[in-house]
Amino acid sequence: MEALQPPRHELWATFSVKDHCRRGAFIAEALLYDKLLIPVVPKHEDGISKEEADREWQRWKTNKWSPTRQTEILRILKDRAEPIAWTAARQAEWRAAMRKSFADARRDGYFQTGSVLQRFAPAMARTVVAVSPVYSLAELKTVSHVQRVKKRKAVSANALLAVLGQELLVPSLRDGGYVKALETAVSIAGKDEYRGCRQALHEWHQKFVTSDSMTDADSIKEAVEEMKRLVNKLNTATKQQKKWRSLKQVFSFFTTAFKFATPVAPIAASTGSAFASLGTFAVEQIALETIGNDVGMQAATMILAARERLGIE
Repeated sequence: MEALQPPRHELWATFSVKDHCRRGAFIAEALLYDKLLIPVVPKHEDGISKEEADREWQRWKTNKWSPTRQTEILRILKDRAEPIAWTAARQAEWRAAMRKSFADARRDGYFQTGSVLQRFAPAMARTVVAVSPVYSLAELKTVSHVQRVKKRKAVSANALLAVLGQELLVPSLRDGGYVKALETAVSIAGKDEYRGCRQALHEWHQKFVTSDSMTDADSIKEAVEEMKRLVNKLNTATKQQKKWRSLKQVFSFFTTAFKFATPVAPIAASTGSAFASLGTFAVEQIALETIGNDVGMQAATMILAARERLGIE
């Protein structure tokens, strides 16, 4: 059977001038999105004077936006990221956007920076502003604390993937190792076959957000817990299959996805080749029938494969 090609549609994420300063920055994001659009310090090569370029570099340092760290991170990200010079013209566009929606922008001007960059994505890609008010369940508790008798506090849907990525795809960095972890994430996320798994993840996460791209703390926590359950289920199945391997025929996900499972959506049908290409799992017929093959389980395959490569227990 000839492998189905993944849909041309991609998901690109935009960021702010300070997102690279976060601990573990872009490790999860390199895995979660097809491309990262990142605003960078403008240089003389971007059509400004050397003096203006020097002033901008100094302005970033003064604002603690760590341009040196950003340069090193971009070197590691390679073609996973597309740097966009944060020139005076784009800063003016940002200020205009801030004035236009001042009430919302005042809450987080950095989010508005990401909004400006959305127009740099190609027609084949849908963009999301990945700038998030929270990046962990612990932060979510603080930001979303409300009295239950009042209306449940809405949170931008971009927070869901930010928290999911931080909780499941960022290894412990207490002893260093950030550069190695980022390099590993880039190496496994750059394969074309990986795109199908990412699309399955984005389809799965839609059930936790509203039509106007909002969610809430309870939904984010449930999404994280559900994905943990799926990952654990898949992990158990792949360990169990080792006991069967000498006696039964082994099928790849690519083969069994079409023979034993009915795809729940076109995206699900296109992801089969990704499972074999990730080189982590080969699941027998009985295991596949046990764990299922919907988009949630396909997304879990991506998460578990990445966790193993990143050394996350």
